[in-house]
Amino acid sequence: MGYTFESSDDRINMSELIVRKSLSEVVAERLQEQIVSGAYKLEQQLPTEPELMKEFGVGRSSIREAIRKLENIGTVRVQQGVGTFVASKNTVAEPLSKRLHTARDKDVEEVRELLELKIVEKAALNRTKKDIANIQSCLEKRNKAADQNNLALWLEEDINFHISIAEACKNPILVELYKTFAEQQLKKSIGDQYAAPISMHRLTLLHKELLESIIEQDTEKAVKISLTMHKKP
Repeated sequence: MGYTFESSDDRINMSELIVRKSLSEVVAERLQEQIVSGAYKLEQQLPTEPELMKEFGVGRSSIREAIRKLENIGTVRVQQGVGTFVASKNTVAEPLSKRLHTARDKDVEEVRELLELKIVEKAALNRTKKDIANIQSCLEKRNKAADQNNLALWLEEDINFHISIAEACKNPILVELYKTFAEQQLKKSIGDQYAAPISMHRLTLLHKELLESIIEQDTEKAVKISLTMHKKP
């Protein structure tokens, strides 16, 4: 079942692909093609490592890395001591962290706005005293970096401020999604905005008001302030 090599030449050709892709990437793509095409059904167990090594003509490390790649995007599910099973045929072609690098600026900004509107709303509802102290600490560090005209530090602390608000919303999936977004794209987006000689204190008052709205648990005010912060200077 699945993709097989018809001759030794096929293995040579596959090895040549390492110029552009690693063997594990090639194996992962072939396995995903098999799954999407129906060669393997949902919940069906994949062949063992030795069988896959023989089928693709590669070593054990390449097979394990390929399976790990498919597991990371949700295509397969690994049960230790049992085997690897097909988990889904409808998976994202590439992980979010990679997709963000190639996304259009307009799409990225739209997703950022939607995420932050929901985050500030939930943070205002669910924040604790510890959350408030953490957000306030990040804001103080942000403002101090702005006073010192330290763009790199200011940028780091501005991101930390927004992440601390995300953590206050108490939705772990939303937090992880926002952290991935922040690490991959948000820093670049904010950095680009302030590459020109724009004061790092331009939105300081709004940041303070956002913190106050979260402390007061005023969701409507928090959302309104967040929308204002997304307006272009």
